Amino acid sequence: MKTILLTGAAAFLMSGLGAQIVCAADVAAPEDSGIRFLVESQSSYVFLGGNALGSTDDAYATSAGVARGNIDFGNAFNLQADIFGEYAWSDNSDSDNYESSFGGGLHAYLRNDMGAIGIYGALGDVAFEDQPGGPTYTVGVEAQWYGENSMLGAQVGFLDSDFDDDPDLIRDAFYVRGVARYYFAESTLVQAEASYLDGEMDDPTNEVSIVSVGARLQHELDFFPGGFNWPGKVYIAYRGDFADQPEDDDKLESHTILFGTTFTFGHSLLDNERHGAAMDLPAFTRWQGMAAGPLE
Repeated sequence: MKTILLTGAAAFLMSGLGAQIVCAADVAAPEDSGIRFLVESQSSYVFLGGNALGSTDDAYATSAGVARGNIDFGNAFNLQADIFGEYAWSDNSDSDNYESSFGGGLHAYLRNDMGAIGIYGALGDVAFEDQPGGPTYTVGVEAQWYGENSMLGAQVGFLDSDFDDDPDLIRDAFYVRGVARYYFAESTLVQAEASYLDGEMDDPTNEVSIVSVGARLQHELDFFPGGFNWPGKVYIAYRGDFADQPEDDDKLESHTILFGTTFTFGHSLLDNERHGAAMDLPAFTRWQGMAAGPLE
């Protein structure tokens, strides 16, 4: 059933915006098209709650980073590669504590002045205190629609992991994600997003669902004396993740405050979205960290 839903969603996206972009693939590329990079550093503080928490840490800090490179091949075709990693600074040695994650992904998509549409895939690894965790992967379709000062994005995907590595990892899961951005200036934006995942975990198999919401405010600082400008665009953000394992009546919630800086190497955030490494990945390793860690 999930495969049918995923295929249907992909067909819907492709038949809509995809047809318009293919027809407009000969739109002239920007003069500086070619290879673009984006690097982002991030610090966060996580607060956990819910009846599934047990003896794990109920609060901890993390450090994370992501790097993306995009190649515009012309004729609207783009290829983007991502690498990412995160480490949790936990004082508790409980085996269910989330410890770290890392991975990488690829996006292949068409983009013009109206928007972008394509496919993506990513592979990640999640680790926990005193237990191995294991690899996890996701594949899906994605699209962006551009307004003059706004963007609406959507992703529909499938998430899975190897049962033999850690039966508590999420597997056979279907998810959807939506993102909206509004630009008050070239490098000043507000962003909101929401995701829903439904899948399986545990041995014997139990159903698991996760709802995630987030908001972000980002700005390029330009008020330093002497004409000095901070080279990145700083942001503050919130992410909320709410997991439910109904058969065991287990619930877990995570509230995260994030701070970071995005470096786009001479380009504004709006310009990067329209011509650079604008695609991102769903927080699939974070979902796995919740499920196979404190929720389990």
